[in-house]
Amino acid sequence: MKRYIKHMVASIIIATTLQSCDDYLEEINPNEVSSELYWRDLEDSNENLTSVYNGLLNQYIWSIDNESLRGDIAFPNLRSRQNAETYAWHAQAFTNNVDNHYFKSWAGMYRVIWRANQVITGLNGMSETFKSQEAWTTQMAEARFLRGLMHFYLHSNYNQGEIIIRDEIPESLEDYSKPTSSSSEVLTFFREDFQYAYDHLPAIQDQPTRVGKGLAAMIYAKSYLYTKEYDKAIPLLKDVIEGPYGYQLVTGDEVKTLFTHAGDFSKETLFELNYTDIHQRLINGGGDSWDEEAYTTRWARYTAPGNKGAGLGGAKYFNPTAWITFEYSNEPMNLNDSRNFKEGNLLRSVPLRCAQMIQVVNDEESSYYGSTPAYEDISFSKDIFSYFKKLTNHDVVSHEEDVLATPWQSGKNVVVYRLADAYLMLAECYIQQNNIPEALSYINAIRERWGLLQLGLDDGSSTYDDVAYDQNSLMEHLMYIERPLELSLEGYAERAIDLRRWGVAKQRFTDLASRDYQVIDYSFTKSDGTAGKGSKVQTGVGPTNDSNSPEIEFNDAAINYIESVHAYLPLPNEETLYNQQVN
Repeated sequence: MKRYIKHMVASIIIATTLQSCDDYLEEINPNEVSSELYWRDLEDSNENLTSVYNGLLNQYIWSIDNESLRGDIAFPNLRSRQNAETYAWHAQAFTNNVDNHYFKSWAGMYRVIWRANQVITGLNGMSETFKSQEAWTTQMAEARFLRGLMHFYLHSNYNQGEIIIRDEIPESLEDYSKPTSSSSEVLTFFREDFQYAYDHLPAIQDQPTRVGKGLAAMIYAKSYLYTKEYDKAIPLLKDVIEGPYGYQLVTGDEVKTLFTHAGDFSKETLFELNYTDIHQRLINGGGDSWDEEAYTTRWARYTAPGNKGAGLGGAKYFNPTAWITFEYSNEPMNLNDSRNFKEGNLLRSVPLRCAQMIQVVNDEESSYYGSTPAYEDISFSKDIFSYFKKLTNHDVVSHEEDVLATPWQSGKNVVVYRLADAYLMLAECYIQQNNIPEALSYINAIRERWGLLQLGLDDGSSTYDDVAYDQNSLMEHLMYIERPLELSLEGYAERAIDLRRWGVAKQRFTDLASRDYQVIDYSFTKSDGTAGKGSKVQTGVGPTNDSNSPEIEFNDAAINYIESVHAYLPLPNEETLYNQQVN
């Protein structure tokens, strides 16, 4: 049973009493009583801390769909018939005038900040007796980390980092009108929160849903990676990997559990959003699919195929691009790894990393929604030739509507940060310091667990690609293969931020627009003896004037992308309209 359930009743009460920022603008919050009355003890404060975590369940905060489209990871819906709103993100044509994503994501993060500040204020108002207890220190560290995390996200993705610092609970309407701070001021602010969290969080929390010191170290390091302060990031990342947190890369046959229900809160997970389908049967006859603090998500609906059985399990809102589909499918496998072979000593049809991350027509070994191979029931066309697997229930049901009453509700957990990210960040730091052997060791640890060919000069074992990597070539591999293939759909706006901080976004879209990919027929015979065909991505020039071939990907993005306009998201219209200091 999912870990949040035992906090369900308290969380619901808190969620219904706390006022949103929008409501606050219109009336005085009746819940703002003195801290002496409101915070009776550390159980009270812990229940309110739970409400901060509940705020993170808001899908708009993470915006996995829009942010993956904004990078180079995903394409929206059908290639022959795009949705105008989602295609605008892929085409780098989004504006804050037509898409309320900006405000919902922005407001969702500030709502978490508001709640974190409420916890911080309440804890500070307690007596010295409470302040001397370990639980007080841990709760304060959690609240400050989550407040810092939201400021870090906003700083990394909005308005060139010039966002509003919210370090206290507003007491009047005037307090809501607050100017933006400089990027450096915001950076200093959230790093102070990260430092406090790193100094005071326990190494291991009793509840895996709660943040611990290892996560604080990794996010703190990520903030230094983003500002190219590699010497400060390295010791924090080494602490994540070598410290007393119990994190380990999932290896061996266990890799097949990653991103499945069996792999929830694996030893590799640093931070995972905990959803469930159990409590929805108890509340309001199943709950509201659009309640952003419900314990269900819409991500499975957005990424699952829509052609199996009645009722359609998925809407295919975003799916893998041609380039990433091709790279996943064609990574060179280590022929000395027995996992890469099936019965009869035949090589697997696709690498293990591909099999866990996406579904393609030529994956003959993986079970997908109860079908092995997937083409038994799922179609693969030139419109949609691959599907993301990380966010779906493909491993436990035969159709998304089998989870709950509607495919719009899924209890699938969302993995936000894994140890693999720390490995690849550390590798990047070493590349930038031109320490290629150390960088290779961390990249190869990731590749080895997937049974992939190692990078570097062959030592006679035939497990290496026999390439003499230098600083430029290894960085190219990290940017365009290792990070996107390992971490797709994880983190917060990870890919769009990576492309921006490396200064390669325009170049990347131009390069992808110039590449030639096509879909070819993949013929197969089903278990009932009938023949079928699906679409498999290959390099090469496809049919001309084909509006739904992979050739259309990134053509518009390459033309439209302007760094000063698209590298960061602009301030939402709602903020500039109602915040007089920003206006």
